[in-house]
Amino acid sequence: MLGFVDFAIFPHVDYPGMPDNSMAAAEQWAATMPLKAYATDAETALKVTGGEVDVISQGHWRLFTP
Repeated sequence: MLGFVDFAIFPHVDYPGMPDNSMAAAEQWAATMPLKAYATDAETALKVTGGEVDVISQGHWRLFTP
């Protein structure tokens, strides 16, 4: 973690060339995180402004909270 934001990211969910990056794998990974975590696909971006997170997506994503 770099510490720039107060969340973690699991990118490229369900990307065809990355079979281990499933939403189920993201859920297991997020369970180990002490902070909120986003799982995002290739059509999702996170915009952070003043501590507020906006999810910009035409794909699928999920927010996990500890």
